[in-house]
Amino acid sequence: MLHMSYIPYKAKTTVFYAILLWVVGFVWGSIVFIIALLKNLSSVPYFSKYPAISFPLLIAYIILLLVLVPRYLKTTERKKVEGLKFGVTLTLINFLLDFFIYYLLLNGADYFTYISVWLTYTLFIVLPHVVAYDSKI
Repeated sequence: MLHMSYIPYKAKTTVFYAILLWVVGFVWGSIVFIIALLKNLSSVPYFSKYPAISFPLLIAYIILLLVLVPRYLKTTERKKVEGLKFGVTLTLINFLLDFFIYYLLLNGADYFTYISVWLTYTLFIVLPHVVAYDSKI
């Protein structure tokens, strides 16, 4: 019987990258909240409460993932499987950090009601898996 581990092959690196991505979002969000002009931009109904945070972050996450994923997958033969495990782990860790910090600690009951949050989680799963299909890695 074939045994498949659900743990990424470089677990510590995956956790580090997940926390790094979350910290990038947290720091950018903190900067936006310091600058009143950015914080007070009108929300985009259903998509983003703070578009000055979510739109730049989506672009930053795409760029960061396009840099980090090939570096991460470079030494494995099972790129497709490991890309998916990497993405799922990024998403789970970011979801848990978001839940504990934004929902529980900062009492952001509406945090998970915006599409931009779920789009980010989807990006964290899909992009590493798609990049893994690139034969040049």
